[in-house]
Amino acid sequence: MAIGDEMRFDFPDNMCFGCSPHNEQGLQLTFTHVSPSGVASRYTAPDHICGAPGVIHGGVQAAILDEAIGFAVHAHQESIGDPDTSDEAAWQKVVTVEFDLRYRRPVPVGVEIGVRAEVVRVSGRDYLAVAEIVGDDDEVLTSATAKWKRLRT
Repeated sequence: MAIGDEMRFDFPDNMCFGCSPHNEQGLQLTFTHVSPSGVASRYTAPDHICGAPGVIHGGVQAAILDEAIGFAVHAHQESIGDPDTSDEAAWQKVVTVEFDLRYRRPVPVGVEIGVRAEVVRVSGRDYLAVAEIVGDDDEVLTSATAKWKRLRT
């Protein structure tokens, strides 16, 4: 996968809440590979996933950022030519092990937002990554830092 390419896990058995195009109740997020270890997306949340009126539920914001970080990990793996990214089960080979979230400003439903994530450090099987939801003025609305781990296969 090259920088600029859309990343999507559209395998028939993928029912992921965050990224599956087959999960009608899911977010159906897609990401663009924007740097060797980074991804970006645009997303407009439907009204039914609000918490407070007009604001994306905090748990859904966490899911969006966790999904973005997962895609950044996969972008990193692909950039270094990791052979484990070549099969349909690649998306199952890394998992979140720690997640820290900071809500800064309300994230509105019905308005396009930006989502970006990047792997900032790799140590053995561990990946440290950051992600942000940003408004149209590039203001950070919600941010996260997470540690992901490659499973032993």
